[in-house]
Amino acid sequence: MIREPCVSGLFYESDKDLLIGQIKKYFEKTDNKDDAHLDNVVSCVVPHAGYVYSGLTASYTFSELCCHDLPDTFIILGPNHTGFGTNIDVCSYSGWETPLGVVDVDTEFVEELLNVDDNVVVDNAAHMREHSIEVELPFIQYICGSHSFRIVPIVISRQVPELCENLARSLDKVMSKLGRKCVVVASTDLTHYEDVDTALFLDAKVMKSVESMCMDDMVNDIVDYDITMCGYGPVITAVTLAKLQDYDRSIVLNHSTSGDVSGDYDSVVGYMSAVIGK
Repeated sequence: MIREPCVSGLFYESDKDLLIGQIKKYFEKTDNKDDAHLDNVVSCVVPHAGYVYSGLTASYTFSELCCHDLPDTFIILGPNHTGFGTNIDVCSYSGWETPLGVVDVDTEFVEELLNVDDNVVVDNAAHMREHSIEVELPFIQYICGSHSFRIVPIVISRQVPELCENLARSLDKVMSKLGRKCVVVASTDLTHYEDVDTALFLDAKVMKSVESMCMDDMVNDIVDYDITMCGYGPVITAVTLAKLQDYDRSIVLNHSTSGDVSGDYDSVVGYMSAVIGK
């Protein structure tokens, strides 16, 4: 069973050639594509808005991944925007389709994850209309080219730090057992629908915590300042997994807001790209 795209033609181009051209345009505008900042990357953070708004920022992360050996499996963690799902949801799809083709799911990894983490369940409803994972796939397909890879799509519906930290430990166990080279992709946007000055202030707090890899600070700031970051659970998971594997460097590569494109600075959404590794 294949998961068909739900935001093709809305968040990104539905025509293959136009989509390739769209992504290529963003890569040509990044200024880090020839300068690897880390020796190895195990986790990263990317936005998931429409490409016209967040595509350029996303390309900074994916450009950095091009500077390293590409993984066997991309573990893509997204928040839940639809309300369907339980705590942490994988899927029974064998592949995910985009205009660039079908991406295979690492079903062996999914089965092992279900065996080691009781909070993870199979629920296709959490994935059917969720965009936060889908929008990352064309970028991954673009950078991988002919390189063979699979994905593990995970929707985190209940973004409780303890559940996310436990998920990170579970992912670490499965990666070790299967001997998989993996990269964790945490899909999130930052502040939603604040004026640009407020958004820059709040986003700076999140980015500081991501760079210091201090998730307690990030969660405290989210609560204290009512930061409307939608995918803090994926970020907690990605950073925790990096720490478990003794990765200790995190770099924010780019930040932008929707106002940079729309010209409307009274109500913006913030976007961040970051990589975590050594």
